[in-house]
Amino acid sequence: MAAYAFSVLGDRNLAEEAVQDTFCIFCAKANDALQHENPQGWLMRTLQNVMRNMQRHRAAMNRLIMQSLQVEHLEELLVYDEPGVDLLYGDLAARADFQLRKRVVLDGCTMLEAAEEFGITVEVCKKRIQRIRANLKRKLSHP
Repeated sequence: MAAYAFSVLGDRNLAEEAVQDTFCIFCAKANDALQHENPQGWLMRTLQNVMRNMQRHRAAMNRLIMQSLQVEHLEELLVYDEPGVDLLYGDLAARADFQLRKRVVLDGCTMLEAAEEFGITVEVCKKRIQRIRANLKRKLSHP
């Protein structure tokens, strides 16, 4: 199951998460699954559904990030799932840059607040955000 999930998702961590979620669903619905005429098929269908939901969630997060690259008033963004954001997008930028961008865009910190938190000047903060925005836009628009 993990190999199949990896072949579909292309990411080992996401594949492992999909398989774990599938077995959580199996445990919650064990009676139905075991009484099914094809329990293995039930597991695989559930895995496919879990992966489809993960892909939908990732696509929605991509749209949210692409919107954030163009939004002037960052408070307009939706609430986000922090562990999901870290898992899905943490590899798109250096850790410090990713954390800075996340604080400003998703947490709604002002440039001054973020600069103080990261121990940098407001000008440096603005420049880093600008550079991070350009890098993310480039990476997300050319998968």
